[in-house]
Amino acid sequence: MVAGKIVKIRFRRYFAEQRLWVFIGKVLEFTEGWVTVEGKGLVVFKGGTEPVDVDEDTRVLMVPMGNIAHLRVLPNTFDISTIRVKSRGARTYVEVDGGPDTSIGD
Repeated sequence: MVAGKIVKIRFRRYFAEQRLWVFIGKVLEFTEGWVTVEGKGLVVFKGGTEPVDVDEDTRVLMVPMGNIAHLRVLPNTFDISTIRVKSRGARTYVEVDGGPDTSIGD
């Protein structure tokens, strides 16, 4: 993984009632044990009128590799400031211009 790439990180869930948390951002640093990312978090809700809550402001996170369930590299043209979410059936996706949409559900 190279610094400067845009990634989607889906965090591990440790119990069934835990809400799904996803973070989309630009990699600032990548080491064997950690990835530092600047971007926005998304929390997925089940059964509400709004399926996803997206952070208004960007922030920097240092994420231990052991907490990552899934990591996907997105196109470098992905605009973190305007994350667009849509639902298809029971699944929720983030729209990705220039590539396939990325699922943010389980």
